[in-house]
Amino acid sequence: SSGINAEWPLRPGNIHTMKLLILLAVLGIVIADVVILNGEEDHKAKKRCVRVCSGTTGRGPTRTKWMDYPTEGIYVDVDISGCKFLKTPTITTSLEGSSSHWVVRGTSSVYFAKPGSFRVYIHGDKLRKEFANKYQWNVEWIAVGYKC
Repeated sequence: SSGINAEWPLRPGNIHTMKLLILLAVLGIVIADVVILNGEEDHKAKKRCVRVCSGTTGRGPTRTKWMDYPTEGIYVDVDISGCKFLKTPTITTSLEGSSSHWVVRGTSSVYFAKPGSFRVYIHGDKLRKEFANKYQWNVEWIAVGYKC
C-alpha cells in the first residue's frame, strides 16, 4: 500500500479536505479563490496578486470622523492604506448604525477612490454629524484590487 488514501487528491466534501481546511484555519492560513472578471484598472496581474480587504470606520464619534457638508449632509474620508493596493481597487460600501440610516441617500456611493482612501457622502434632510454619531453610524467596506 502506498499509504495515500484512495480519496486523494482533496475534493470538496471529502472528510480529508475538511480536516485539512480546519487545520489551516487554526494555523491562520486561508485558502481562497478570488477572480476579478473586470474592473476600473486594466491590470494583467497574476491570480496571486489579487487582494480582498475589508473594514469599518467604527462606531461612535471617536471612531468615524463624520464631517458636516455645507448643505444638508455629512461625509467621511475612509483610510484603506493598510490594504496596500497598487492601483485603485473596486470598493463596495454600506452604512451601518443603530437607527435611521435606512432613510438617507448615498450610502453606497464612493467618491475620490484611490489606492489608499475614498470618501462617502450621505445626504438627508437637516442631517449633521451629531445625528450620525448619536446613532453610531459607520461605513463598512470591502475592496478588491491588486497588491503586485
